[in-house]
Amino acid sequence: MRRPPAIPLSRAGLVLLVGCLVLAPVVPTLGVAAAVPDARLTISDVATAPDAPTVGEPVTVSATVQLSAGSAATAEVVEVVLRDESTTLARAEGPGSLSQGDSLTVDLVTSFADRGRKDLTLIAVVNSSSDNETVRVRRPLTVVVRDAPPTLDVTVPAPVAGVESRVAVEVSNPNANAVSDVTVSLPGDRAVERRATVPVLAAGATTTVNLSMRPREGDQEVAVEAAYTTSTGERDTTRRPVTVDAAPLREDVGVAVSRVPPPEEADANANLGAILGGAGGLGGGGNGGGTLQDQGDGEDTTDRVQVAVTNFGNTPIEDVVVRPRAGDRRLPRGYVGRLAPGETGTVEVDLSAVRGSATVVATANYTVAGTGPPGARDADVTDTDARARRGSARGSFEFRPPAADIRVTDVSLAFDEDGRLRISGNAGNIGTAPVDGVVVSMGSNEHVDPAYPGRSYFVGTVDGSEFAPFELTAEVDAENATELPVRVTYVVDGEERTRETTLPYDGSLERPSRNRTGLLSLGIAPLAGLGIAAALLLVGAPLVYLRRR
Repeated sequence: MRRPPAIPLSRAGLVLLVGCLVLAPVVPTLGVAAAVPDARLTISDVATAPDAPTVGEPVTVSATVQLSAGSAATAEVVEVVLRDESTTLARAEGPGSLSQGDSLTVDLVTSFADRGRKDLTLIAVVNSSSDNETVRVRRPLTVVVRDAPPTLDVTVPAPVAGVESRVAVEVSNPNANAVSDVTVSLPGDRAVERRATVPVLAAGATTTVNLSMRPREGDQEVAVEAAYTTSTGERDTTRRPVTVDAAPLREDVGVAVSRVPPPEEADANANLGAILGGAGGLGGGGNGGGTLQDQGDGEDTTDRVQVAVTNFGNTPIEDVVVRPRAGDRRLPRGYVGRLAPGETGTVEVDLSAVRGSATVVATANYTVAGTGPPGARDADVTDTDARARRGSARGSFEFRPPAADIRVTDVSLAFDEDGRLRISGNAGNIGTAPVDGVVVSMGSNEHVDPAYPGRSYFVGTVDGSEFAPFELTAEVDAENATELPVRVTYVVDGEERTRETTLPYDGSLERPSRNRTGLLSLGIAPLAGLGIAAALLLVGAPLVYLRRR
């Protein structure tokens, strides 16, 4: 067998090299013809919201994964991951598929516990639709995290249209570092107190500042801003909008005039108020002048009235002054002060100088608090809002000066064992003023004379609508007497008065008969003894005579 000629080694190497060059373009094409080259899959765009996130604030990272139009196959996006070195911050699994030339945007949400520069990595994991080959694409992302701004909690309690209303702002520092030069402001044309400053707010600290505004009626948005300096010296601002619903102004003030209650009644009311929870009397508030003072035991209050001013509206009133009159006579003014909604203040008016009956009229003049402070007028504030709103209310009372008069009542008549007539009864004060020095005395006529021991009886003081008992004695001609004269003297307002009255005599009264039993016993007993002695003498004498014989 003939062997082919041997090929030289150098020539064989050349042939092998040529064969490799010929096959080289073919082999890669056969191995990855359906795969997605890394160069044709990209994370084309990345955005963060907010741009400058703060500690603890949610951050949204939007990653757009794009497949080029020149790709030979479609791709399935398995997941998109946001990582901080070895820590996974957020992950979106199976967000969708990509055709040639398509893009897909995936939102990843995370937050950061501390401030500073964060070097992050976005990773998109994609599978080829033809041979399920996995491709990973990475893109770096840098986020700078700032300290969280101070939090603002805004409260506008019970706002009323056209009335300066308090805007309470609670400022809190949630960071581990202090903030300084915190300026809280209330922009807008309805603001009155526009600015408040907190020099330093320590880490974790909270403080409250007060601003004010004069709102319109109805719903409106109010935005409170706070500018501050961070621990790194940067100046920043935060903002908090709130909706304020202002009620229409309701101005309603009532005035009631009544007599000052006696001390014992006032004490009873105070005790009842303490039992019910400490609410005191008529005057729920006011500034001092609205509180009844302790009148002391036994003090007369019949010539004084109290004027109670009540704020039934929905906004405070201030500078409340009561101007009383009794007929044409002006009386001293009384100061109540400031009254919150639902609050009552009282003042007392002395009527001791008023003689006779009169209609007491009390007028309460006041200013609606928070309307039109001097020098504070904005372009959007109406003329009505810009002026201080003043008003008045009045009440009346028919005053009758206190009177006192004594009447003798509840009289009973009876004879005692000595035959004297005893008159018992009550001296009643039918007026409202107290009477002093009451003395009830027995009068006399042709059939009646005062008798010991009750010729007169000292009663003393009798308060209004009260009574006191008395007892008198008299010698009476029972057969002829028809009436019993009684005299009452007393003192009212320093003036001594005397009232004469007559009581009807009851002719059916029986005078007790004189006790004659002792006289009869003294007169009959000696006679009986003499009779017995005579009988014994008559019987015994013959016996003695016979015996002697």
